[in-house]
Amino acid sequence: MRIFRSLPVLVSTVVFIACTDGGPSSAVEGRIDDHVTFYGVGKVARYQQNMDSSLKNLGPVFFSEIFIRAGGEVSEASVRFPNGETRMLEYRYSDSEEIGDVMYLSGVADSNEAMEAEFPTGAYAFTFSTPAGFVVDSVVSFEGGSFPEQPLIIFEQSGERIAFDDVDPDSDLTISWPPFTEGDSDPNGILDDLVFVAIDSCTVEDIVHSGRPFEKDDHLIYSAERYIVPGGMLMPGQTYSMYVEHALLPHTQQDYGMPAFATFAASTYLDFRTTGETDPLFCDTVSQ
Repeated sequence: MRIFRSLPVLVSTVVFIACTDGGPSSAVEGRIDDHVTFYGVGKVARYQQNMDSSLKNLGPVFFSEIFIRAGGEVSEASVRFPNGETRMLEYRYSDSEEIGDVMYLSGVADSNEAMEAEFPTGAYAFTFSTPAGFVVDSVVSFEGGSFPEQPLIIFEQSGERIAFDDVDPDSDLTISWPPFTEGDSDPNGILDDLVFVAIDSCTVEDIVHSGRPFEKDDHLIYSAERYIVPGGMLMPGQTYSMYVEHALLPHTQQDYGMPAFATFAASTYLDFRTTGETDPLFCDTVSQ
C-alpha cells in the first residue's frame, strides 16, 4: 500500500526566500535531488556465518538513512515514528571510494519482538533541509512486508569451491549465494528488490561494495547470483569482514524528486582470510 504525504507534492526544483529583520534578502534556487540520491527505513535480520557455514543469529537492526550525493549538504534531518516520536539523524562520513556519506539513525534488538516494540511497523516520516529547500513529512511504510530467507555465502576461485580461510588475493574471488526467490521487480517501476555485497578491511569500511542504487549503474538486484572481486583487490595475509544482504522493498515512492523506500532485509556476515604473508602489525600501523 502506497502512503502519500498530506502536503502538496513538490517538484524537484525548489525556490525559497531567505529572510532577515528587514524582509526578503535573497532567493535560492536549486534541486533537492542535487544533494540527496534517496532515503528510507529498514529492518535487517542479521546472522553470522561460521567457517563450517553454520549460522548464528545476531538479532535484528533498524536503520533510517538519507544518502547524500558527492558535494551534497543535508542538515536538520529527523524521522517521525508511527507512535509520533521524532528522532534526529546523525551525519556519518564515509572514507570509502565505493559509497558516499549518509545521515542515519540506527538501533539493535535481541529479537524481532523487541525490534517491533522499539521500532514498530507503520509509517515513518522524513523531514530534512538542504541548500535547495526542505523535505517535510515524506512518508514511507513497513506495512505489508516481512523478512526474506537468510542468504548463505559461498566462495569459489578458479571454478572450485574454497574454504573461507584460503582465499588467494591474486585471483578473482567469486562470491555467490542461493537464489533470492522472494525477490521481485517493483510494480511502481522505482526500485527492484536488491542484493548487496560489501567487504571491510581492518582499516577501511566498504573497501569493496557492489553499489547502492541511484549511485552506480552496476548495483545488484534480486536476480543476481554472484559478485566477483577482482584479483589484486585484497591484500595477502589479512582478515576481512563481509556481508551479503537480500532486501525486499514493500514500499517505494517518488517524492520531492527523489526515490524513497522501506525495506525488510536479511544480512549474512562472514569473516574470511587471505593466504600469504604480511606485517602482523599492519592494521595497527595503518590505523595510527
